[in-house]
Amino acid sequence: MSLARPLLVAAMLGTLGIAAAFRLPALAVRPMHADEANQAVKAGTLYVTGNYQYDAGDHHGPSLYWLTQATLALSGAKGLADSDEIAYRIVPVVFSLGSIALLFLFADGLGYAATAVAALLMAISPACVYFGRYYIQESLLVFFILAALGFAWRYFCSRKLIWLIFAGAAIGMMHATKETWVLSAAAAVGGFALVWGWDRMWRRRLAAPEDAGETLAPQGIVLRLFLVLAVAILVAGAFYSGFGRLGSGPWESITAYRNYWHRSQLHEHAEPWYYYLQILFAFRPSRHFFWTEGLIAALAIIGGISGFAERPGTISADRRFILPFLTFYTLLLTALYSLIGYKTPWCALSFLSSTILLAGAGAAAIVRIAPGRFAKFAACTAIALGIGHLAWQSYQLNYRFSADVRNPYVYAHTPPGIVELATRLDRFASKLPQGRDLSIHVVVPDNYWPLPWYLRKFNQERVRYWLDAKKWQKDTQRQPWPDVLIIALEVETETFSEHLADYNGQMLVALRPGVFVRVFVRSELWPAFIADSTFAAAQVIPCAG
Repeated sequence: MSLARPLLVAAMLGTLGIAAAFRLPALAVRPMHADEANQAVKAGTLYVTGNYQYDAGDHHGPSLYWLTQATLALSGAKGLADSDEIAYRIVPVVFSLGSIALLFLFADGLGYAATAVAALLMAISPACVYFGRYYIQESLLVFFILAALGFAWRYFCSRKLIWLIFAGAAIGMMHATKETWVLSAAAAVGGFALVWGWDRMWRRRLAAPEDAGETLAPQGIVLRLFLVLAVAILVAGAFYSGFGRLGSGPWESITAYRNYWHRSQLHEHAEPWYYYLQILFAFRPSRHFFWTEGLIAALAIIGGISGFAERPGTISADRRFILPFLTFYTLLLTALYSLIGYKTPWCALSFLSSTILLAGAGAAAIVRIAPGRFAKFAACTAIALGIGHLAWQSYQLNYRFSADVRNPYVYAHTPPGIVELATRLDRFASKLPQGRDLSIHVVVPDNYWPLPWYLRKFNQERVRYWLDAKKWQKDTQRQPWPDVLIIALEVETETFSEHLADYNGQMLVALRPGVFVRVFVRSELWPAFIADSTFAAAQVIPCAG
């Protein structure tokens, strides 16, 4: 037993190396999703201006933007224009790796073997890897959720107040990261109530004596809850207020829930209740493809059952709570996310992380109850083969099909053609006297992202965006037409046809599946565009993802 803890530490360090090997390569290759581009521009703007304004109507908490300031500084970027994808995507990578390290907090409850397996599953899970390389809030949210649960567990075991302070800070960071943290908080409260009731029921049924230990008076419980709440408010308030610069931010972070409640009732991004279960465990986009993280689900079911198989008196008072709690918490959180009509694939990460903890316990339980050495060896071999299959899928989905619609985690993703457009416009500008000061107008109804990211290197005073074609006409009717005009396909003929004779429009690009824009360049500038033979070879940019 004396070697068990050092062996776990060694296994965790090795697992972190494996996780890094899956997450770090080719961070800049996959095109920026519209949401990633939006977040990156906000973080890059904060880096340049130092000003932050919380938007209660859209976007999410500010922690991602503030934490990115460190990586932008370390990258040597002077501003948004010369920053690259790596400076942004390294942030979710770090927190994704941190989530694996946090599993150590649960080791004495889950068991060392279960913790080691859970860490390995989290390191190679295709979803965890994919969104661990995605510049959105989800990896940070999962990290802070696991931190809050882990610190609360350490307090439950030791009763040391320092763990409550850490838990309060983690809860504050959850709130400062994404509004959906309330679902995890609700599931945690519900899970604790259910596991407490389950434990009391079994004690009465078996006439088991109460465990000796600290019993808090009601006022002691209230004081501890107040401590957690005070720390959480202090931490979240600091981020939402821009560290004291924006007084209305903390209050707006509360009123924002009216907007998100309204959005959850809309048909936008609406999916059936089983959407998350389908993309995680049984996704078949075509005859020759089938992706599944079913091993994690199967092991998690066994892990949950094993927790309820233990009876009071057979394990310690602390350990008998952890697996039932994780089971109730995971079921409640999965149900909450499934019942909300508004769904995006990255949201599954919140309940997948606790499912992986249960899966680690399930793997350990299978080996423990297997009769004889041969059965244990066979169980270990089967689990290892399943882990190998997960690793193979993770490589495929993150490097071969990273922006392909056959990937279950690809959602309205930017096709590679947009990267080619940015490269061509940049080379084009290098041939003009005005360089990157050329004027560019973008007119795309509903959503023109990720174009602001890919046009970030141009003079932003000369790059303008409109969501409404008629407003564009009104705003520019007495101004010269731009050097480059990027317009959505559906508004091209009805609004712009009378002026397009002065332009060459041979470039068609997809912003997202089904959303196309045509790029027009002034006719007198077109020779400069095709002067490079690489342009003349292919004047139509591929739209396929």
